[in-house]
Amino acid sequence: MKKLILIDDHKMLRNGIKAYIKDNSDWQIIGEAESLNELSALLQNITVNKDDIVIAVVDIQLKGEEDNAFVSNGFEAVRQLSKKGIASVIFSSHDTGSCIERAISPEVGAKGFVSKCSDEKLLLEAINTVAQGRTFIQPDLITGFLETRSLLDILTKREHQVVNLIESGLTNEEIAEQMGIKNTTLENYISIIYDKLGCQNRKALIEKLR
Repeated sequence: MKKLILIDDHKMLRNGIKAYIKDNSDWQIIGEAESLNELSALLQNITVNKDDIVIAVVDIQLKGEEDNAFVSNGFEAVRQLSKKGIASVIFSSHDTGSCIERAISPEVGAKGFVSKCSDEKLLLEAINTVAQGRTFIQPDLITGFLETRSLLDILTKREHQVVNLIESGLTNEEIAEQMGIKNTTLENYISIIYDKLGCQNRKALIEKLR
């Protein structure tokens, strides 16, 4: 059986996807969530059988604790789904090359990426492609993704992690705490990243990755 889970904090968008999927495919919607907390509860009640194909459509920006929204919450949702054996397609307005690069990285593990600026037809194509065990990236986003991947190849794994956390909107203090390093060590990483990528500040770095 082909089963679909929708993870997005906009109910109207979820309803639109459900209507399109129902009218144009044989996928069955078996669950919805708009936050990490709801997703965790949902996954406790879902059993993935060997004959089932289960795919999740996930937005990058999801509600977290106390309904605060962070860009990285969707990435954490993908990780939770992967542990359950469920592949994910990111469907998000955050469609920069760096977001795509991070989404399909081994650290996160999404199998597809479609912009919310596209339509449900392309999303369904992505879902069907991922269901066949392949990766799908929206065609007109591939160039930006490849350019970003090439740019980030000059960074070390640790520097790449810093860049991802900066893009997630975290402060230096929050990044240092998450990475388990001192603020001075983080500042040194950031200085090296700026030098490698030819940036003067945080804003320039983010613009460079778009």
